[in-house]
Amino acid sequence: MSSSPNQALLPFDYRVVRSKRKSAAIQINADAVLVRVPQWVSAQWVDDFVQSRREWVLRHLDRQQIQQAAHGIEIVQAGLIPWRGRDYRLSWARGAASGVRVQGDELQVTLSRRIRRPEAEATGTLVQQWLIQQATQQLVPRLQELGRQSGLVPAGVSIRNFRRRWGSCDSQGRIALNWRLIMARPDAADYVLIHELCHLRHFDHSPRFWALVEQHCPNYRSLQAYFHQRGCWLQW
Repeated sequence: MSSSPNQALLPFDYRVVRSKRKSAAIQINADAVLVRVPQWVSAQWVDDFVQSRREWVLRHLDRQQIQQAAHGIEIVQAGLIPWRGRDYRLSWARGAASGVRVQGDELQVTLSRRIRRPEAEATGTLVQQWLIQQATQQLVPRLQELGRQSGLVPAGVSIRNFRRRWGSCDSQGRIALNWRLIMARPDAADYVLIHELCHLRHFDHSPRFWALVEQHCPNYRSLQAYFHQRGCWLQW
């Protein structure tokens, strides 16, 4: 991985990743711009490629900043943590044993006095563990229920820690769901579950696939926009 010497001409920095891939692509994650290119291309070629995509990169960086300002998650006292489509005010304090609980509109975290890590770091870990547990308890049975209703029954379901997608369905009919879906509104999470269930019948994004999605989720387009606005959740 290396930096380009001519990046002063651009209003953003980027990193170059060379590999055996045959084409070039730009990836933006958490305000970091990665340029993935074949091993054989020259530094000048990379510069020209990035320059040609300059406006596209700037639009995506601006969008990420807007998303972060509106929906970004910070582990601070009184910070907001989304759960099932509602924001809960985060608080933490020391106690005998670590735990997380919802109390009214607060998400209250107890940190064991034995914890030596910085409190914000330990709190973030506990909150994520709690959300993963919630996802397992709520999303898995919900997927199975939607499967029965639609007649689209997966071979298996798991909760995963994806950083670039909300869910997946493999060729064996196994569905994996991003635990961060538990932060979304239930109807929005249902759209992702239905999306993956529809892949059991159409393993592509053809018109037939989208027609099946619309059959089970008529307002799927607005729910797609909901997740586009919350892409920053994937980086937390």
